[in-house]
Amino acid sequence: MTELKIEKVTEDSPLKAKVQRIYIKSFPLFERVSLEPFFNSVSDGVEIFALSDEEDVVAFFCTLRKGKYYYLFYLAVDEDKRGKGIGSDILSAVIKNADGATVFLDCEGIYPGCKDRAARVKRLCFYHRNGFKEIGPLKTWRGEKFRTLVYGDKEISEQEIEDFWEIFGHLWEGRRLPPFLLRRVHRMGKQQEKNCKMQAPKA
Repeated sequence: MTELKIEKVTEDSPLKAKVQRIYIKSFPLFERVSLEPFFNSVSDGVEIFALSDEEDVVAFFCTLRKGKYYYLFYLAVDEDKRGKGIGSDILSAVIKNADGATVFLDCEGIYPGCKDRAARVKRLCFYHRNGFKEIGPLKTWRGEKFRTLVYGDKEISEQEIEDFWEIFGHLWEGRRLPPFLLRRVHRMGKQQEKNCKMQAPKA
């Protein structure tokens, strides 16, 4: 397979539109947030990267870094390029970029009656194969359950996760919030959640 080039994507990058195209095709509406904080690097540790082959952008990933924690916010591969090991290559790049920090992420939970069970199992097995393990309880947001995973032998507590989102959650205030901001949604109350639903995400 052709070696992929990894580039940071900014607001004026020619790669931005291609990343957004993959993003829209890869995630359902309720899981999307605005990518603008990533493109604009509005805060230290907020970054988005594109992976390209000789022809086009084939994948992207977004990360948040603070201290000893490194969060994989989004990971997506173009639908025409899946099944070629690119997702594993991305995770390898993430682990390398983390430089020893605790890497964690969230994905859809598996539970009785869940939708697309086969796809969820496949996704979870993908993360397991790449060294991630499940931690903590399932978290429910807008009728869907999500599970936190952490890489390798690292650990992260529920309080540490909550503290992490206290730092970055404000970047999406007034926009659609991701499932893993469950606790913050509860604290903001029903009125804030209503505002989030009314404002469509920028893509």
